[in-house]
Amino acid sequence: MKRSKFLVFAVALFALLFGAKAVSANSLTLDIDDVYTNSTSITGDATKGASIIVRDANKKVLAKSTADSVNGKFQVNLNSKLKAYQKVYVYVREANDSYFYRIMNVKPASSKVTTNHSSSATTSTSNSSSSKTNSSSKKTSSSKSSKVSINTPTGTWKSGNNAGYTVVTKFNQSTGLNQYLYYNGKYTKKLINYATYKVTAKGSFWKITYRQRHHKTYQNMYIRFTSNKTFWIVNSKNKPLKVKFGNAPVHYYKFALQK
Repeated sequence: MKRSKFLVFAVALFALLFGAKAVSANSLTLDIDDVYTNSTSITGDATKGASIIVRDANKKVLAKSTADSVNGKFQVNLNSKLKAYQKVYVYVREANDSYFYRIMNVKPASSKVTTNHSSSATTSTSNSSSSKTNSSSKKTSSSKSSKVSINTPTGTWKSGNNAGYTVVTKFNQSTGLNQYLYYNGKYTKKLINYATYKVTAKGSFWKITYRQRHHKTYQNMYIRFTSNKTFWIVNSKNKPLKVKFGNAPVHYYKFALQK
């Protein structure tokens, strides 16, 4: 009788321990950036190395990708255009078939705004930002607030952590463009030094042309704003780009406005 009770207790203890371990191992995360009718990809953060699957309301697979194994960032390229207010289902799945999904409502493409900025010149370009109601400059009071309505990059922008490394980018009307690399919070290297720059903007996609002090050549940097306070480094085709800053590992970089 005592032996039977001991066996029952052992089985219960085994189930409790290993059952708890399974729940912990199956914990998944998924954070998705807003999706628009002019989006060519879906980006966000998820469990590192997990599969990302995008489906429509009929559960048809639209595209697939994998979250970065280092920082969990992902980018799923879309092969077709999305419709306003369409629902897309974004799944995160691990090798053990554990998964969950989030439903994203596709937002209308942005309305037009004008962007003017340059530390060495001024460029005026017609822009887009998110709004359900288009309006002329004379009727801005009746238009809804935009998701991206930034018209200057001026400020201090800090990247997310990459294996202890962070990048700080500063745009300033007086000192120009400066960029710094930090490791575990300590300054290690200056990446861009007192550069004059100008901005060519196409909606939330910006091309920044700059020339560092004492340099003769110009360089380009491409960024895509996902809000007035965040942007990603992208390539000339507005696709997420893995970048290497100094000794930091290569990966995708998202910057957030600090001040």
